[in-house]
Amino acid sequence: MPDPQYHHLKGRTEQGVLVLTITEPQLQGDTLVEALRRELRTAVGEPAAQKVVLDFQLVRSVASEAFRPLLSLRRKLGETGGRMALCNLSPVVAKTFQVTRMVGTGRSSTSPFETGSDVPAAIALLNKSATEKQ
Repeated sequence: MPDPQYHHLKGRTEQGVLVLTITEPQLQGDTLVEALRRELRTAVGEPAAQKVVLDFQLVRSVASEAFRPLLSLRRKLGETGGRMALCNLSPVVAKTFQVTRMVGTGRSSTSPFETGSDVPAAIALLNKSATEKQ
C-alpha cells in the first residue's frame, strides 16, 4: 500500500518515532491551518503513532491560528497515552511559542509542548521519557 501523499507535511519513522516535517514556510490563514490539521490527524492515525516529532526546520513564521492543529494533535495523542515534541524552531518561531507560553523556557515548565533542538534531540526526549515512565 503506498504511503499517503501530503501537501503540507513530509513523514518518516526514526527509532520508533513518527517524524513529520512541516513544509510550509508560513503557518497562517484558516484554510492552510485546517488542511494541516487534517494531514496531521491522518499521519498519526495510520498506523496509530504514540510518539511524534514535529520538525519546523522549514517554517519561518507562525500565526496564532496555527496553534489549533498542534493543540488538537497533542490532545489526540494524549487520549491514547502518546506524546509529541517540536524541534528545529527558528528564533522567530521559538519566540512566538515562548511568548504565547506554548513552550517553556525552563525545565519546570508546564507548557503544552516539549521541544528538542533538532530531530535527534526530540527523538531522544520522547524515547527517554517513554522508558522513564515504565
